[in-house]
Amino acid sequence: MGTARALALTLLLGVGGAQDTSARLDQLQQQLQEQRQLSEDKARELAAVRARIQNLSAQQRQTLTQLDDLARRTAALENELATITARVTLAQRQLTDTTEQLKVTRAQVARLQGDVREVMTLMYRQRSGQYLQLLSQARSLPDLLIRLRYTNMAGAYQTQVLAGLRSQAAALRDQERVQAQQTAQFTKLQAERSAKLAALRAQREQQNTLLAQLRTSEQGQRTLAAQRAAEQALAAQQVDQLVGQVVAERARLEQERQRRLEEERRRREEEARRIREAQERARQEALRLAQLRQAQAAAAARQAQAARAAQLQREQQALAQRQAQVQQAQAQVEQQLAPLPPVSGASGFPLPGGRVLAPYGSNGAPWVVLTGSSQVVAADGGNVLAVTSYASLGWVVLIDHGGTVSAYLGLRDPQVSVGNRVARGTPLGAVGGSSIIGPGNMAFQLRQGGQPVAPRF
Repeated sequence: MGTARALALTLLLGVGGAQDTSARLDQLQQQLQEQRQLSEDKARELAAVRARIQNLSAQQRQTLTQLDDLARRTAALENELATITARVTLAQRQLTDTTEQLKVTRAQVARLQGDVREVMTLMYRQRSGQYLQLLSQARSLPDLLIRLRYTNMAGAYQTQVLAGLRSQAAALRDQERVQAQQTAQFTKLQAERSAKLAALRAQREQQNTLLAQLRTSEQGQRTLAAQRAAEQALAAQQVDQLVGQVVAERARLEQERQRRLEEERRRREEEARRIREAQERARQEALRLAQLRQAQAAAAARQAQAARAAQLQREQQALAQRQAQVQQAQAQVEQQLAPLPPVSGASGFPLPGGRVLAPYGSNGAPWVVLTGSSQVVAADGGNVLAVTSYASLGWVVLIDHGGTVSAYLGLRDPQVSVGNRVARGTPLGAVGGSSIIGPGNMAFQLRQGGQPVAPRF
């Protein structure tokens, strides 16, 4: 399970990276995994709480044990699902990128095929003695040299066109092969994700059934209440430890995030340069076609040149579309690389349309409990520091806002990844992932200087 979680964090930060970076990420992930498992002391504390409850039947004790086991297995499935989801997102992005590149390459190959047809026609004319007749009409030595230069340029152009077609045809075959592989991988990952979702739904149904059994008796209700209180205290400790560890790693995580974004920016800039060069070649080819149309009066020649012009226009359109996509990706990277904007005033409400169920500090909990809606959003803009799952807390998301850190507890189906830059109101996940906060509730915590404080909405 630790390997799967390490893979999840690596996918969220980006595939690859230096060996020392990977090692540190693995180390941090291992520390976070340890937080998800109850220690022996915590397990003994829960057992002592249950022992103090009077008239607890053997069946109810067995049900509680089954609930603990289900909670651990559900947390493991949540992490496996997050890993698969991250891989699906990555595969989808790669497939989309390859598909868009294919459009440009196919347009270039179509245009080059038209060039080759033109070359074949020219070579046919050469065999009929066109160039020999051209050279024989020279009136002087300078005129002959000019005519020889023209024929050499024509031959060089023919060679260049044929070589270009071979190169682009090979690139097209490679891209089509990669696209087929990526499509198969994407389909496979989607099937794996569907299977994980089905297993997770089954686990949650089992949990709900066991909880319903306990609620049928007064002793069972008292047991659940006592266990919830004990787990809430332990959960507060877990959140403190999680925030402490991740905030301590904040500078390194930000450095890693910046490195990955910088790599993406350089890659996009290089692709933008290649697109500009291809656009310039297409422009020069359009000028050459215009000159040929002026020089050739035959109807057949005009028809052939019109077909070539249409091919060239399709290539230019594909290049322009790809350029717009690359520019949009570059703009997003630039936005993510920008420093965090200063945050002042009250925080945004993290549960739009919801309400406060329990204010900050209720029953000693260092958070405010919210209910009444299903979509959790970022209270302010910032960088996502952690996205991790606990057996009793569900998914926990931490966001760095510069001077403060916000924590969102009791989530399911997280929609952000470590390293993401989010704005106020960005969806983070759905409500209802915690057994101690409640199926329709979430908890929100704001921390300043490492300590939780009462949020102002």
